[in-house]
Amino acid sequence: MTKRRSFLKAAAIAYPLSQVGSIPALAKENYQAPTIFKRDYFKEIGVTAFINAAAGYSAYGGARMLPEVAEAIRYGTYNKAKVSDLHDAVGKRIANMVGVEAAMVPSGATAAMVLGTAACMTRGDREKIEQLPTTTDMPNEVIIQKNHRYTYDRALIVAGAKLIEVANEEELVNSISPKTAMMFWLLANHNPAGDNISMDRYLKIAKENKIPTFLDGATMTPPASNVIDACKLGFDMVGFSGGKGLRGPYSAGLLLGKKEFIEYARANNSPNSRALGRGMKVASEEYLGMLVALEAGLEVDEEADFNEKREVFARMISEIGDISSLKTEFILDEGMVSELYLDLSWDQSVINLSIEEFVEELKSGTPSIRIRMLKFAGGRAQLSTTVLSEGQEITVGRRIRDVLKRNS
Repeated sequence: MTKRRSFLKAAAIAYPLSQVGSIPALAKENYQAPTIFKRDYFKEIGVTAFINAAAGYSAYGGARMLPEVAEAIRYGTYNKAKVSDLHDAVGKRIANMVGVEAAMVPSGATAAMVLGTAACMTRGDREKIEQLPTTTDMPNEVIIQKNHRYTYDRALIVAGAKLIEVANEEELVNSISPKTAMMFWLLANHNPAGDNISMDRYLKIAKENKIPTFLDGATMTPPASNVIDACKLGFDMVGFSGGKGLRGPYSAGLLLGKKEFIEYARANNSPNSRALGRGMKVASEEYLGMLVALEAGLEVDEEADFNEKREVFARMISEIGDISSLKTEFILDEGMVSELYLDLSWDQSVINLSIEEFVEELKSGTPSIRIRMLKFAGGRAQLSTTVLSEGQEITVGRRIRDVLKRNS
C-alpha cells in the first residue's frame, strides 16, 4: 500500500538495551513535561485517570487529537455557518484530497455503515427514507461473507436490513435477487479466517449485477494514505473511523465514494428532521476537525513518524535497561495498518510475574497504566506510543521498572 510498510518491516528488529545510552536524542532534559491544566476535571468528578500506553481503543477514549485538529474545532465553536453549507464544503475538499466523487462526515464508522445501508435501500426516495426501519417494500438484503461477520456488523441491520450470509461464490450468486440492496466487505485485519471469495471476484459479481458495494475500513489507519488506497479498490462506498489512526474527532468519521450513494446517505442523516440518522448528528466544529485531521495525516512523513516513535520507545527503554532477563523488541502489526509496538518479555524464573499479573499491576498502581489488550497482542506484553503525552514514556518506564524489580 505505502512505502512505509517495507521500511517498517526492515526496522522491526530487536533493539539492544546495551545501545540505548548511545543515542544522543535520549537526553531527558530536552523533553517537556505534560501539559498542566487549570482544573483537574477527572479528580473533581471522581474519575481515575490513566496513562494510555495501549492504543486508541474506543474503551480507552480513542486516540489523542492532533493540536491542529483541536484548533480547528476551537475555531468552529466561535465561527458559525449553515450546517449543510459547511458539510458541502468540507465534503468537497475531502473528496478532492482522496480522489473520489464525493465525501461526507458521519458520526463515526458505525454511523457510516448505517447510513450507507440506508442509502442503498432508499435510493433518495423520501417516503422510503421516512419509513425506515420498516423495509418491506424495498430491497433490504445485505450480502456478507460468513468469515466477515464481526462485532460491528449489527450496524448493517439498524436501518431495517437483513443479512444474507454466503460461504462461497456459488452461494453468493444464488443469493442475489431483487431484494439485494448491498454487498458488504470487511478488510482483512478484522477477519483472520480469510476470504472464501476473493475481493476481485466479489466486486466483479456485484458490478455485473449492478449491486452497490460497501467497504468497512474503520480501523485501517495509520497511515492516513490508506484512506486513498482503500478508495482505489473499487467499492461504491468506503467508511473510516475518524478518531483512531486519523487522530480526528472521535465522534466523527468518513464516508467516501460514488456521488449518488453519498447523496443518498446524506438524505438519511442529520440535519434532516425525519431521517433515521437524525440522532447521528455531527457538530459543525467536528466537520472542520475531521477535514484538518485528514489533511494533517496525509502530510505526515511516515518514516519520520516511525523514527519518532522509536525514539520515544528508546527513552522508555532507558529506564529499564538494567533489569535482569528483560528483553525488548519492536513489533510491527502486519497488514494494511502500520503500527509499531514495544514487546517486553522476561524469564519468569528470574522475574516471578506472569504477563497477566504484569498487566494488572500496571493497571492497579499509581499512576494507572494501560498497555495493549492481550487479545490483540497474542497474550504478550506490548506497548504503544500513539496516545502517550510528551514525557509520559519516562513515567511508564519507571513504573515498569518498579513492577519488575519488585517481583525479581
